[in-house]
Amino acid sequence: MSGVSAGGVARPLVGRVEEMRELARVLTAARKGRTSAIAVTGEPGIGKTRLLQEIRQEALAQGFQVLEGRGTELEREFPYAVVIDAFDEPLGSLSRTSLKALGEECLSELSRILPSLHRWSGSPTRSTQIDRHRCHRSVRMALQRLAAQRPLLLVLDDIHWVDHASLEVIAHLLRNPVPRCALMLAHRSRQLSSAHAAALARAVYDNTMSSLELGPLSIAEAAELLSDSVDTADLSDFYRECGGNPFYLQEVSRARIRLGGPRTGISDSYGIPTIVHDVLEQEIQALSPRARNLLQAAAVAGEPFDLELASDIAELVETEMLQTTDELVASGLIYETETPGRLAFRHPLIRRAVYERSGYGWRRNAHKRAAKALANRDTALSIRAHHLEHCGEAGDEEAITVLVDAGKAASQRAPVAAARWFQAALRLLPNEESVDRRLALSMSLAEVLNACGRLRESREVLSRTLELTAPVDPGERARMMAMLAVIEQGLGNAVEGRHLLTTALTLVPPDSVAAAALELGLAKTDLLMRDWSEAVAVSAKVRQSARKRGDRHLDFLGTAASAFLKTTQLGDTLREAGSDLDEAVRTLDTLTDAEIPLALIDGLADVVIAAISLERFTMTVEYTTRGIRLCRRTGHGRRLVDFLHLQGLALLMQGQLERGLTIADEAVEVALMLDNPPMVAMAESTRCWILSLLGHTDQAFTAGACAVRITEELPRGRYSYYPPLIYGMVLIQAGRYRRGRRLILGAGGQFEIYPSLIPQFHPYLVEAELALGRIDAAEHASRQIELIADASPFLPMRIGHTRSTRARVLLARGEIRAAAHHAEQAVAEYQRSGCSLEVARARLLLGHALAELGGKPAARREFDSALMIFESQNAARLAEQARLALRRVGERHASGRRSRSRATNVGFGDLTERQTEIVNRIVLGRTNRQISEDLYVSEKTIEAHLTRLFAKLGVSSRAELAALVAGQQDHRQT
Repeated sequence: MSGVSAGGVARPLVGRVEEMRELARVLTAARKGRTSAIAVTGEPGIGKTRLLQEIRQEALAQGFQVLEGRGTELEREFPYAVVIDAFDEPLGSLSRTSLKALGEECLSELSRILPSLHRWSGSPTRSTQIDRHRCHRSVRMALQRLAAQRPLLLVLDDIHWVDHASLEVIAHLLRNPVPRCALMLAHRSRQLSSAHAAALARAVYDNTMSSLELGPLSIAEAAELLSDSVDTADLSDFYRECGGNPFYLQEVSRARIRLGGPRTGISDSYGIPTIVHDVLEQEIQALSPRARNLLQAAAVAGEPFDLELASDIAELVETEMLQTTDELVASGLIYETETPGRLAFRHPLIRRAVYERSGYGWRRNAHKRAAKALANRDTALSIRAHHLEHCGEAGDEEAITVLVDAGKAASQRAPVAAARWFQAALRLLPNEESVDRRLALSMSLAEVLNACGRLRESREVLSRTLELTAPVDPGERARMMAMLAVIEQGLGNAVEGRHLLTTALTLVPPDSVAAAALELGLAKTDLLMRDWSEAVAVSAKVRQSARKRGDRHLDFLGTAASAFLKTTQLGDTLREAGSDLDEAVRTLDTLTDAEIPLALIDGLADVVIAAISLERFTMTVEYTTRGIRLCRRTGHGRRLVDFLHLQGLALLMQGQLERGLTIADEAVEVALMLDNPPMVAMAESTRCWILSLLGHTDQAFTAGACAVRITEELPRGRYSYYPPLIYGMVLIQAGRYRRGRRLILGAGGQFEIYPSLIPQFHPYLVEAELALGRIDAAEHASRQIELIADASPFLPMRIGHTRSTRARVLLARGEIRAAAHHAEQAVAEYQRSGCSLEVARARLLLGHALAELGGKPAARREFDSALMIFESQNAARLAEQARLALRRVGERHASGRRSRSRATNVGFGDLTERQTEIVNRIVLGRTNRQISEDLYVSEKTIEAHLTRLFAKLGVSSRAELAALVAGQQDHRQT
């Protein structure tokens, strides 16, 4: 296999037949309208780029559009460099009409990062660091628009060198693949950073991307590659020395032909054989001094490099530049690209070798000349900052200014790059620099590190900064300690967070606004430590202090916190939470958005947490909308995930599943931007719940498993109890009772969940216990729910849960009339709560009880009402249960939408005799235990059969399986 010839033309591909077939399958999937992605991996020089060149030509021949981007080793800090490389020219060449079709918001976001679209940038708007997911979504929308015209191949090479901002875009595309788009990535084996590896590992785990590792060529393929340049007698030794690596084989072969270079003495140096370094050194030494100088300047200028900039760095006049360039192109070390005035090295390894051999002193001056040349051009701040970072000296004001400006420019869309520039600026500040300037820059650095999830680094910066503030105002030290406490809490260190807040309290006057704010922070810390009563007591103390001072804003914060914290309790304390919430909302409604200072956004978050806990779902949607708007207006990104997640949850409760899923998706994206695993787990859990209700069972399982996995790794988070409860609930609804039961019981035992949450999740535990034939256990769980819900009779949804779970237990005990009575009460309570999905579920339960009593017409009416609600809200899984129930009472064609057409296409004749016996008993509604007793096998055997049946028939629950059977019977009768 060859690389690039001296003229920049790829030679014929050698070997890689199976690898090409694998890549061709990816193209075929995209051509057929599906999504596909693959990562090509291997050691340096193994032929990843050459393989992608070949599949690129194949894609063009098949009519694909091809977009290409490539990471570069020495410029990996440039924000969105790979995205710009791949998208700038293709999108910049679109017509005005095509660009407008992307929409104003999408175009505005793209204009922030793509130079060719800068003319489309509107008036600047304030955004948070975590709002950069809008940029990622805009890249995907553009890709989707292009792929809608004809299939598209997106090739991103050398992503082990990709900048973090581009990595986030790649991760977004892997999580949200585009139909008709084939995504091909290439990276070196074992050279990915932890962030890069995590993004790709998740895609492989989620089955959204496959992996293809390239090995060495065979000795026969090596002989074909080298043609007549190596004697047959020497081939075996030559092959062994180069390890079958195509690049090494060609480089050493080229030296033997042109330079009479060495053939032995191979050893590894940074993974590259010494013989290859020796060969490259001989090629470089064969150049004229002026050509060597320009080659080194080119290595500093970039990849591919601008010829004029390289000439300025090498200090050549135009005639010297032209002559020297001709010499370099003729040598084959560089070649012309398709862009006039831009050239590229034959291989990234050659650029690295040239850059390293130039020497530290020469490189430093070269970067200084580059920075000076770029100062007179319209060049991105990040490019100037890159060169100044390598040549700046302590006290260099020009360098410090450019680095700080570059950091500020990158902070919203590329905080990782911003952190690099701020760190570089701090290194250049002279020791005698004022404390205020160093403090301001350190705070900017801590903020961007926090924004990109590097909490430990942010903690280190803040800790060092605290040392700087020793001689200054104690209030400033207290403020920084409070920031540090929030970071400690984010890292799961509640005890350290409490210590910092307690220390900060000693630095501020008692009964001051600052003291009250710190005490509120202590109350939230008590919540993290599960000391709920103390948290409520502290918030009450803050309210008293605020009213004594007549501080309206502080009073609002204390009242809102009190409302939230009291929702963790029962009885009178929980009732008081409602009064506190009403008072906080009255204060909030007197303030316009412009009158709400940054400090009050935390209070608004407490309001919406209290509202959803008290089943005020319309209020939750209203005030989360306001919170989202305020976060984006003020640049307060920390609370945005909370507002999005809570809004998605409230919409779920109202039955607005599609809208709720959109919001939950956005919450996940924002949490990922923060690189905050506990927040990701929380948002993924709500997404799991909604996906399950919509009937997307596989996606729900993936999201739920991801959330639980995160929680297992970080069990001390604020909402660690939430993922196992949600995933357990979803598993139970899908018929996986044992695993779901274990998760719900484990969450209660491990995390000590708020007592007020038990009525929400334990009804599913009752369902699992009944399905497993454990009626006494179901009775125990039902009584727990009743004890807690009876302490909050003013919350109708919780009362509805007690009535519905009691009805299920009574139904299992054969007390049908009493079960029907309780189910009817559940319907009434759920109607009061405004939870339409729960109303429909209760009607389904009531219908079953009525059918058992022989009242089929009444049962039919309940089932039909339930089906209408489920279908109107796209709750596909629950709708399937309602259709099945209607068929059982003799309704062949359920009202509303017809059963899925796939029901008439299932090959039940392919089932084994034992599988058929199990299916027949599931249709009768028998539990796993009952089926195991009928067939004289263990329950685990029945569960294993069910797993295989679900996979074979393409269903995910017992209800879907039974509905499928009923649909098949209907089809045969018609």
